[in-house]
Amino acid sequence: MRRISGIACITALTLCLCACNGLNAIGPKDATGKPSVYAKVEKAPNPLLVGCYVRSRPSEYNRPNKYEFCLVKEGDGYAMLYYVMDGKTLATFKDWTGAVINGDSVTAEYDGSRYFVKDGKVWQMTTTGGPHRMLRMN
Repeated sequence: MRRISGIACITALTLCLCACNGLNAIGPKDATGKPSVYAKVEKAPNPLLVGCYVRSRPSEYNRPNKYEFCLVKEGDGYAMLYYVMDGKTLATFKDWTGAVINGDSVTAEYDGSRYFVKDGKVWQMTTTGGPHRMLRMN
């Protein structure tokens, strides 16, 4: 009986660890290909903004919204792949969105969230609060 319980626990743990790779809505293949919209560049982005990020879970919310973005360089321009999930309704948006890049910050046109570099880290300010730390996905 104990042997079966141990095997079941190891199997469940293995499945959980494998599933962790699927927790991000934006994968490496999503940010490839031709963007449908490009960012307006007022000043070239800080290199720390280029790449893919996910917002760390704010501890003050039971069901926080989820935010992910990838800022990619395509030819001479930049494009922002964006994902948002509303924590209350579970409604999602995942697509290329217009953005305004101004050196140390990029603002998503979809919802007005601003991502910026401060002290070598990327942060997010939404229209309702922040700042929230962003974690690099790649």
